[in-house]
Amino acid sequence: MLPLFQTFSFWIVLSLSIVIILLFLYLLSPLFYIICWAGILAFFVSPVYKYINQRLNRRKRLSAVIVFSGVIFFIILPLALIGIHLYSQVSALLEMIQPLSQKNILQFLNKLQKHPKIYALFSKFSTQLQPFLPEIQREFTQFLSNLVQLGFTFLKTFIKRAFSFSLQLAFTLITFYYFLVDGEKILNTIKDLIPVEEKEKEKIFTRISSILQGVLYGNILTALIQGAFAFFIYFILGIPQNLIWAFLTVVASFIPVAGTGLVWIPLTIYLVVIGKYTKAVILFLFSILIISQVDNIVKPMLIGEKTKIHNLLIFFAVLGGLAKFGFLGLFLGPVILGLFLCVLEIYKLKWINSENTLKIYTFEDYKKQLAQKEDARTSRN
Repeated sequence: MLPLFQTFSFWIVLSLSIVIILLFLYLLSPLFYIICWAGILAFFVSPVYKYINQRLNRRKRLSAVIVFSGVIFFIILPLALIGIHLYSQVSALLEMIQPLSQKNILQFLNKLQKHPKIYALFSKFSTQLQPFLPEIQREFTQFLSNLVQLGFTFLKTFIKRAFSFSLQLAFTLITFYYFLVDGEKILNTIKDLIPVEEKEKEKIFTRISSILQGVLYGNILTALIQGAFAFFIYFILGIPQNLIWAFLTVVASFIPVAGTGLVWIPLTIYLVVIGKYTKAVILFLFSILIISQVDNIVKPMLIGEKTKIHNLLIFFAVLGGLAKFGFLGLFLGPVILGLFLCVLEIYKLKWINSENTLKIYTFEDYKKQLAQKEDARTSRN
């Protein structure tokens, strides 16, 4: 009866433990975004924190305060200014597009006369498409109306959520501070809960760290650098709505093969068509020699020999992350991808031998193992 009672007790304890864990996760679910942003930010700046902490003789709280202040002044405030400027540019663009949805295509073509080459190109097509102009006009008007409505809805939602976002940012920074101070303790606690040998734990965490650094530093930070270079050249050349184009350049950098060329090539063509040949040449050369070379020059400097992940996987991770988690998905998608690849790597190391063949145990192998255990037991007796 005792083994049965012990088994029953085990399942009772296990069931209660699972319920308590689920309740705890449910309790933390409203703070999911806060914890994720704080963790990502802490991972980004952890090298700086470790350096300052060593220089200050392991004074963790003082080091965390210095890093915390640096993040506010050098990351949060600049991003806030960029966000405000981007908001104003999007609003101005929507206000410029809105009247176009109420105009006839022929009126729109007449306004292009100040750009002779564009006007001549559209005039050739307009004569051939004359029978289809009513349908094109209807579809064009509907598309612009939907685009403007979607844009203004987004801006209104952004304003409404500005206050709640400020509160979330405050809690994120508080969590970020404690992640810096107690991050090592948290990692050690997680390590203690993993039921493997100490050497294997170190291998697992080293592998996770290298993959996450490869994703965050090698892809996201590289994309931000490309966006910064793009904004610089767009601003210098006087391209309208330059911050919007720079943001699109960041997004396009995750797209395989074409990458940032999806943005700067059309802009170069636009400058050629409107007769700005010098600016077009400057933009083309700058994009080819600097923006497009960031992947080849800056990325190796940032991640060295760390794990590299195929651009197609990064692209899918970013798209899926944006669809499921919003802007957080830009970071969280690649992070989840990195963890997924880590699980695959652990599986490969634990269950596949050095010849990359799966270890399959037959019934004969099982009998041999039983015989070896019995021999060992007999020799001890």
